[in-house]
Amino acid sequence: MKKKTINSLYIHIPFCSSICSYCAFYKILDKITTENAYIDQLIEDIEKTKNNFNPFKTIYIGGGTPSSLSVENLNKILFALNTLIDKDCEFTIEANPESITEEKLILFRKYGINRISIGLESFDSKYLKLMNRDYKINYFNLIKTIKKHFDNINVDLIYGLPNETEDDLNDEIANFLKLDVPHISLYSLEIHKGTSLYIKGYKEENGDTLRNQYDLILSKLRNNGYERYEVSNFAKHGYESQHNLNYWHDNEYLSLGVGGSGYINNIRYKINPPINDYLLGKRNIVKETVTISDNKEYYLLTNLRLKDGFSLKEYEKKFNSSILFDKKIEIEQYINVGLLKIEDNRLKVTDNGMYILDSILVDLI
Repeated sequence: MKKKTINSLYIHIPFCSSICSYCAFYKILDKITTENAYIDQLIEDIEKTKNNFNPFKTIYIGGGTPSSLSVENLNKILFALNTLIDKDCEFTIEANPESITEEKLILFRKYGINRISIGLESFDSKYLKLMNRDYKINYFNLIKTIKKHFDNINVDLIYGLPNETEDDLNDEIANFLKLDVPHISLYSLEIHKGTSLYIKGYKEENGDTLRNQYDLILSKLRNNGYERYEVSNFAKHGYESQHNLNYWHDNEYLSLGVGGSGYINNIRYKINPPINDYLLGKRNIVKETVTISDNKEYYLLTNLRLKDGFSLKEYEKKFNSSILFDKKIEIEQYINVGLLKIEDNRLKVTDNGMYILDSILVDLI
């Protein structure tokens, strides 16, 4: 049987050593017996993947907290993945500061991981405590250790935290810049139903405050050599996440593990809990066949997040229609008020438009 070629593989590790108060992703507290059984099932899925897919150009191990796994289980997964790595593969693993050790960093490099994403979230102890991440770690020493093994490093930060002042935010960005890493992912705090912050009655910051904070971040990062290439992601030249760009260009990707979702052969799917079913060999996969209308919607939802937007010719070729004709009135209105622009035959969102992208998308889809 001929193997299929797609660019990207995502692997979900649902385990965490502690549960962050804001997190709405699928995760469970790590117990070694459950972890061992999960890894065994995951490796079965990886072995099946080898039979059906060619090596991937990007692989991303996310979670959860992949770095919370034992060295033994990390070794098992990475060994199993070895033949699925394309020679030029961007291979990323997510890690939290408290579970990074030099032993694990050496292991990552041994098996071809060349990009690491650190869930730092904040430098401020009061916010770390609020997030249930109240650990005492010298981030600068940690990044110094990571740099011995990795050049391609991302750091996650959260803004819009309760009562966060401009001085607080300036300190956060100043501390990030001192780390001198090439990529940052920035997210405003969202309060999701069922999370600890929601249960305790915390509310998201108002739109004006978030806009001012975002503009401050945008200005400071641009002034220090970081380009915003997607709504929440900034990178120095050449360090844009190729895996995430594959998502944002609405390309296919395979996903393995409970909590993951994928897109193959015009079908979007999710691998749903409970984890106990997965441990028994059952995969609770929910599928959605993508219609032409759905495909247009997904294309706009992803591509307009990008600084470069999308090619109008590519859109016409893909859908056999012109968005400038289909959405003529809406697009002209947004261009006239400076929220959209056409440049180099590409439809793009301006700086002002990027902040209210969700509202623009509602009109375009």
